[in-house]
Amino acid sequence: MPSTKPVPALIPWLTAVSAAAPVLVIAAMAATLFGGVDRAVTYDLLTWTVARGLAWVGLAAALIVTVLALRDLSRRWVFALVALVLAGATLGVFLFQGQRLAQPTPRDISTHVDEPPAYTRLASMHRDASGVTGPETCPAARSIPTQVLAQQAVSALVDAGFPVVRASTFEVEGVHEGAWFGFAYDAVIRIRPGRTDIRVAARDSRPDGGATCRLMEKIVTALEAESR
Repeated sequence: MPSTKPVPALIPWLTAVSAAAPVLVIAAMAATLFGGVDRAVTYDLLTWTVARGLAWVGLAAALIVTVLALRDLSRRWVFALVALVLAGATLGVFLFQGQRLAQPTPRDISTHVDEPPAYTRLASMHRDASGVTGPETCPAARSIPTQVLAQQAVSALVDAGFPVVRASTFEVEGVHEGAWFGFAYDAVIRIRPGRTDIRVAARDSRPDGGATCRLMEKIVTALEAESR
């Protein structure tokens, strides 16, 4: 016969604690994207300091909920399941992303290191090209051994998630904004006889876990498909 005992008030509260970290991260993201709050507050402080600490607290709360739920699983198993899933997934994401961000990754990549494509519309964002790297740090940085059409370059940028901000016969520029905290990445495709080169650069100096290289790979893959 199912237990008729009420669920102790402590269990719902502890379950709510296990959800505190992801709720704070979502709020921080919204404040960045829609409220214009500086990332030093929303990303560095609220997410990677406060929310990451809360993720460990949430895991402890979830374990306590699980222990309490064992006394009356018929009524409390839902709380234990929700708490464990929320806390475990949140902490797992923090650990995984933290490991990725700890690795040194390139922030300005070009398929032509000796003569990287120059930004025109976005020149003020990337005045210094001394830190440009190539295939040695990002194997995806492959030049296209043909002169593609400007329309193909535009299509490749759009397919890779870079809305175009400037397009001419021999150069196309686009900007990608991350969905999480709106980090911007700028791309330029330079078209020359017999060769097309790409450059992708991050605007923000924070570690990006290899996002710049992954975006380069998307552009190169899309451009190779367009040029076939």
